Amino acid sequence: MDNKARLLRRLIALVCILMTLGCIAFFALFRIQIVEGETYRNASERRLTSKIPISASRGEISDRYGRPLISNRPVFSLRIDYVYWDQTGQNETILKLARLVLNSGAEPVDTLPVSDTAPFEFIVDPDARDRTRLAARLVKAEAAATEEEAAAMTADEVIDALRTYFKVDTALSAEDARIIVGIRYEMQWGTEFSRDNPFTFAEDVSLDLISQVKERHQEFAGVDVAASGLRQYNTTLAAHLLGEVGKIQKEDWPEYKEKGYKMNAIVGRSGLEYTLEPYLHGTDGSRTVETDLRGNITGELNSNPPQPGANCITTIDLNLQQVAEESLARTLEGVEGAEGGAAVVLRVDSGEVLAMASYPTYNLERFHQEFNLYKDDPRKPYTNRAIQETYAPGSTFKPLMAIAALESGTISKNFTQFCTRNYTYFDTQTFRCLGYHGRVGIVKAIEYSCNYFFYEVGRLLGGEKIEEWAAKFGLGQVTGIELRDEAAGNIAGPTGRKILQEKREWLHDWLSADSVQAAIGQSDHAYTPLQLANYMAAVVNGGTVYKPTLLKSVKTYDYTKTVYEHKPEAMSQIDISDETLDLVHEGMKRVINEGTAARAFYDCAVQVGGKSGTAQVGKNELANGLFIAFAPFDDPEIAICAVGEKIDSGTKMAPVVADLVNAYFADDAETELVVSENSMLH
Repeated sequence: MDNKARLLRRLIALVCILMTLGCIAFFALFRIQIVEGETYRNASERRLTSKIPISASRGEISDRYGRPLISNRPVFSLRIDYVYWDQTGQNETILKLARLVLNSGAEPVDTLPVSDTAPFEFIVDPDARDRTRLAARLVKAEAAATEEEAAAMTADEVIDALRTYFKVDTALSAEDARIIVGIRYEMQWGTEFSRDNPFTFAEDVSLDLISQVKERHQEFAGVDVAASGLRQYNTTLAAHLLGEVGKIQKEDWPEYKEKGYKMNAIVGRSGLEYTLEPYLHGTDGSRTVETDLRGNITGELNSNPPQPGANCITTIDLNLQQVAEESLARTLEGVEGAEGGAAVVLRVDSGEVLAMASYPTYNLERFHQEFNLYKDDPRKPYTNRAIQETYAPGSTFKPLMAIAALESGTISKNFTQFCTRNYTYFDTQTFRCLGYHGRVGIVKAIEYSCNYFFYEVGRLLGGEKIEEWAAKFGLGQVTGIELRDEAAGNIAGPTGRKILQEKREWLHDWLSADSVQAAIGQSDHAYTPLQLANYMAAVVNGGTVYKPTLLKSVKTYDYTKTVYEHKPEAMSQIDISDETLDLVHEGMKRVINEGTAARAFYDCAVQVGGKSGTAQVGKNELANGLFIAFAPFDDPEIAICAVGEKIDSGTKMAPVVADLVNAYFADDAETELVVSENSMLH
């Protein structure tokens, strides 16, 4: 009995304690939720935090004198933040926002390769990158079983499939549905819209549009305005060198992710924008802010400012680049049948590229809008012929042959040949010269461009020696300049022939008679204009083959510190006697003063040395024309190569070289004057 009473008392005490604790908890919760509920609710709403990324400005690109080539223009963009975006009714919101953007004159971000209006059509070729990506994404959307099946779908079928996948209202018109699926396509597969990747809905929008969006903020929850820098092209020149920027492609994302890039980052896609990406791309910053449930900022916790990219000063002289492009276009457009060409100007003491022009060219600012218009142009305007096309050098190769023969001891400085026009090789083959030159030595052979003389030089040297000396001057190999897709080319000779035979099985093995043709710049020779200009520079600077460069220096975003300064880099040093160089230089001087190119240089600012070349490209086709030169003759500063496709004669490219020489020395004088005036002011 006593035990039962004791247990009952304990149970009553425990119940009382529990009831007391329950009452305390009830009154505490009542105070928090009812009495002071509004206060705590406001505090909790204010304490929602959000990390807002701040994009870093991309570094600028200028010419060697600081003239801007590419800079940044401040713009406003409409951006959607994933956290505050209502995905349940997003199709309706997207359509309303897109209509506002379109009415303002801007364009929503949309990479779906289908036309905007019905009947729908693809706006790129079946093998284009955008189409292959589309096929892969249609498979993910279960609109097709395989990529091959997706590729066979019509544009209308693609739109219908995406309408179904993105659950677009069937009552909407085809055009309105196209707007929605285009933007949803970009959000899901282009940017991969997520908490870490806000979606840029439209770029470079007007203040009037921003005001409309802000006024209707309840309709557009999650839509924010971001300030950023849009790439601005300050020149229409040097398109092949500068290149363009764009968003990271999905297939390239793993590489950029390792480098710390955000998925929606803007990166260089070609030209210097691509190769100088490590300098140009800054470090993004962020702001951590307190927001309410509607996404309104109520306070800032901390800020990590972005670090702008560095500014790159190129070796290009913008004035000289303009002369190169204009003279090249004028010369080639003036010859019926001419297809394209290139011109390169180098500093002979450093390998710095002062100008690099390719014709035809294109407008960088309108690259994306006009890409489909020109991508199938047979003249290949998007190809940088200065580094991506190779040409037989023709007679521009003869100075190199003269050096090789003299320096290898194959001939002496007194070696001569009696040119009777027809050169007979061991009574089996006859090769023709362009004239009856009589007895000629090295100087006159270069001046007259006597094939007969160099046929014999080629026979005496042989294929192995020709290859050896061409390689010494950097021919037939990439130079390492800061541009993508540089062609290596090929040196004519036994080794080069074996390489070619891997793709052209019909080619016969190298014969000794092939050396005769190789010596005049025909046969298997294939070199880029940049290689030929660099070879010319080595001929006149004493035998140093420099690595060509387009980058002079890199400065911090505020130009207060130097990140990189170019120092001439010698790839090789060729031992050439002064006597040999004097003979070759004299022959090239006579080409300018007394040869077929004399007319183009009669009023040149300085004495020039040069050599023309005409290279056959096929039966019943006009020959390519080439011209290499250096100036001034007594103390060379620049080397030049100009090439014209199917222009029939190398002398027709001489006016381009003359224009460049005159422009360089006129521009040099103007620059010295500006420096002098600035010095006096300071």
